[in-house]
Amino acid sequence: MPTVGDQRRATCATRDALLRAARRRFSLHGYADVTLRDIAADAEVSAALVVKYFGSKENLFAEASGFEQDAARLLDCPLPELGEHLVRTLLDYHDRTQGDPLLRALFTSARPAGAQFRTNFEHQLVERLAQRLTGPDARLRAELVCSHLLGLSAARLVLRTGAISAEPRDRLVAFTAPLLQRWLDGR
Repeated sequence: MPTVGDQRRATCATRDALLRAARRRFSLHGYADVTLRDIAADAEVSAALVVKYFGSKENLFAEASGFEQDAARLLDCPLPELGEHLVRTLLDYHDRTQGDPLLRALFTSARPAGAQFRTNFEHQLVERLAQRLTGPDARLRAELVCSHLLGLSAARLVLRTGAISAEPRDRLVAFTAPLLQRWLDGR
């Protein structure tokens, strides 16, 4: 007989599968062309579960387009070590999921419902990072950090460029983190 813990894990796994399917569908097809049945089929669950967990397509889209958890994970580090933490966390995410929340914003922003993804990316990641920075040009420096991370992600996951794709994670961190840290520190 399943325990309460087993049921919670199953609930979390189903919810995560639905969010992954929704992110993929919305980024490929846009809001208007996606149905709850499509998302449910991709997650291999019934459409009723989508409604149970999210209530509506609008609620699911709002959560799927958010970066709150990803931003919290990326920014969860003291400023003096943040450059290394950003690169390491992003590379860990790549290895774990073969995906990237920053690339999701990039690819989805050009789609019909992309404005919400852009807005969430700006508010939940870029602005939060900029608020942590001191000195002149904090917003510009935050955008430069995010753009560099986007480029690294695109080269590694989309273009699969030779040197970046083959380079061990620790060496990528060693090359990249000091550059990001200079922008973060305002040097």
